[in-house]
Amino acid sequence: MTKFIILRCRLLSSVTLLTLTCTVGIAQAKLVINGGIISITNGASLVIGNPDNTAITRTGSGYIQSEAAGNKVIWDIGPGNGNVYLLPWGNTANYFPVQFTATSGIGAGGRFVFSTYATPTWKNSDNLPPGVSNINSSAGDNSAKVIDRFWQITPVGYSNKPTLSNLVFTYVDAEHNVPNTITEGNLVAQRWNSSSLTWSDYLIPSVINTTSNTVTIASIPGNQLYDWWTLTDVPFSTTLVDFNAVASYPNVLTSWQTSAENNSDHFEVWRSRILFNFDSVGRVAARGNSNSLLNYSLTDNNPYNGVSYYRLKIVAADGSYRWSAIVIVSLDTKTNILLYPNPAGNYITITVNPGTALTNPVAQIYDSKGSLVRVFTITGVNQRVNISSLAAGAYHIRLLNKDKQQSRLSFIKQ
Repeated sequence: MTKFIILRCRLLSSVTLLTLTCTVGIAQAKLVINGGIISITNGASLVIGNPDNTAITRTGSGYIQSEAAGNKVIWDIGPGNGNVYLLPWGNTANYFPVQFTATSGIGAGGRFVFSTYATPTWKNSDNLPPGVSNINSSAGDNSAKVIDRFWQITPVGYSNKPTLSNLVFTYVDAEHNVPNTITEGNLVAQRWNSSSLTWSDYLIPSVINTTSNTVTIASIPGNQLYDWWTLTDVPFSTTLVDFNAVASYPNVLTSWQTSAENNSDHFEVWRSRILFNFDSVGRVAARGNSNSLLNYSLTDNNPYNGVSYYRLKIVAADGSYRWSAIVIVSLDTKTNILLYPNPAGNYITITVNPGTALTNPVAQIYDSKGSLVRVFTITGVNQRVNISSLAAGAYHIRLLNKDKQQSRLSFIKQ
């Protein structure tokens, strides 16, 4: 028989120990931990039905203990309210919370699944999370360079996953000691891409604080959220500030900036029509070592017509590499119509040639479901469009002029 535990009280006693050994636990209202311990065992799930960020609150000591991939907290966060959410993970020896801010999720049934566990030995490859096939770097098994813990942060039920900002992992010193060969100051956060089966497809800028034992990610978009995370000592350190690709008819200009480089060798720009089968555009030599802002650029003189995808490969002197996030470019080489930036924030700019501008084409914006969400007229060569009211997600623009000639562009609203 399935068991249910409904938590309606505050845990106030400094010696309170609540052990959940049921199949499913359901928490309603708020769970306030003040000296209490919630130990989730035997594959149980503690379900928090309140989406408010204060639905789990820690007012003193105490913690929630998972220590297995299947011992989960399921929190019906929904779109996120823009405040700080706290997972007060801990065990009898240490307190190591995870916290983050969630915003802009889409999906009435949106929830997050959380769990965490330490590996029993330094060799993480013998204790991988469900669905993770390796812990490899370009040199092979990277267990010695990976902290002895995994974290699950899985968004489910969303049509567009929330953006997470100020995502903070707290680590334990005992979980990176010898026989690990980790340089603590090099620790960065990585997540497992279950589609491309790799940890290194996406460069996530992280900030390490060895005093507070935290690794912080300023922001990660929803489309880069998967299931499992860990912290690793990266064999080289190149901090990418941003990577952009902008249509500049008849070319596409890619540019990027680094704030620090250590043993970097070169950069490669790659592109694709369909998010698969990327091909190389070209390469640019890296400075190698630097602690100042450096700017790079590369022009694609033979871009694809229509929508294409660009990403940057950051290659170290030893041949190891990481990838940047993917950026999208819409370029209509037949009509000289451009759209940027892409992905976009609150504004996009549509550029047309003077002849097209004189026809005052009508622009129609459609969401990913095909619903018409905005109509406006192009009145100049460069038209800036406020899209702040649009929800995060993918959109398509159809331009129709008086001659009934159509052009199509696409963009992502962050």
